[in-house]
Amino acid sequence: MKKLYAPKGIIPAPPTPFTKDDKINEDEYKRLLNYDIERGVHCICVGGSTGEWSTMSIEERKQLFKIAAEAIGDRIPKMATTGCHSLSKTLELTQYAVDLGYESILLVTPHYLQPGFEATKDYYRKVAETFPNLAVCIYNVPHNTNVELPVEDIIELAKVPNITGMKHCTDPTLTNKVIEGTKNEYFESATGRENMILANLCQGGSGGVGVMCTIVPQELVKMYDLLMENNWKEALKIDESLRRLSILIESEPNPAPVKEVLNLLGFDFGAPRLPLRPCSKELREEIRKELIKLGYEV
Repeated sequence: MKKLYAPKGIIPAPPTPFTKDDKINEDEYKRLLNYDIERGVHCICVGGSTGEWSTMSIEERKQLFKIAAEAIGDRIPKMATTGCHSLSKTLELTQYAVDLGYESILLVTPHYLQPGFEATKDYYRKVAETFPNLAVCIYNVPHNTNVELPVEDIIELAKVPNITGMKHCTDPTLTNKVIEGTKNEYFESATGRENMILANLCQGGSGGVGVMCTIVPQELVKMYDLLMENNWKEALKIDESLRRLSILIESEPNPAPVKEVLNLLGFDFGAPRLPLRPCSKELREEIRKELIKLGYEV
């Protein structure tokens, strides 16, 4: 059996651009994906939190998966964020991603109905068992879901052959605990915290899945490559240079600041959908100044 994909390296989780009439801007989305791929990223995570999946219909999410699959092709692996409150909708979206050739999916921890941890594990197992040849990745993001999957449950789920990794946006020490508990499994631990990619890798984690990977891909790929060469000193310099930007993009609700970065870089990503608001003028100016410091012409 072919070894399944596991999340590793620098993995952008891009926002979704909308036109003035609130449709997905296909051309701009493809342009950003090409921008990231040309700068050496290792995978693309499509339709995640930053992609505003929670404001989209099922048909819109399918449309986004299709646009991305066409743009990415076989150049690098593709990860589709297919989690829904409904298991049947999750399975429907996952089947659609499989049919498009996605190598993996990212499943957010079920939260609205507060099912409890045993039922949550049942949910993950059901999806994994339904698609045994697809890599399934856990998405542990408690600041959005108010549910934090316990370490022991993650370790238990890692025993399922095609649950191959996780994106976690929580306590960075979770990486150490999961690595120790899954050392006999094929399982990778990537961070979703924008300023913790270096720390994740230094702890033995596998990289980052997030928006910094989308807006400054070349810097983060360089940092990753330096770490793989054991050049910690130069990697740390890159991490320190990006720290201020990572703080700024998290200072207002996601993805408004990220879209503003891309707009400043020459893309046309517009603003988020309501109930989110556009980036404030004050934050936009702070972001602009920081991009100039990093050498961008904005």
